[in-house]
Amino acid sequence: MPWFRLEDSFYNHPKVTRAGNAATGLWVRCGTYSAQYLTDGVIPAEVAHTFGRATEIDKLLRTRLWVETKEGFLMPDYLEYNPSAEQVRADRAAARDRQRRAREAAQARRNGHP
Repeated sequence: MPWFRLEDSFYNHPKVTRAGNAATGLWVRCGTYSAQYLTDGVIPAEVAHTFGRATEIDKLLRTRLWVETKEGFLMPDYLEYNPSAEQVRADRAAARDRQRRAREAAQARRNGHP
C-alpha cells in the first residue's frame, strides 16, 4: 500500500495557509485517493466534486496547489514527494518475487534441502 507523503512543514506552507483548512482537507483527501488508485497526482473532476465544494476547488486552483486539466485536476508536486504508479507497481512486483523466493526456500528447507 503506498502512502501519501507530506513534509513536516506542510501545515505552515504559504500556499496551504492561503488555501485554508477546508481546501487543504480536500487536497489531502484527494492526495490519498491518488496514492490509493495510483493516478500520479491526477484527480478526476468527479472525485474532486464528490469530496469537496466548488469554493474549495477554486482555492486550490488559485493557490496553485492544483492545476486544472482535461480530466479534472493535477497536484503539481505530487511526484516530487510520492512514488510514481510505475514505481509502486515495480515495488509490489519485487515484493511478490521476494515472498515467492522466501516461500520456496522455506519449502526446500522443510524438504531437507539446504
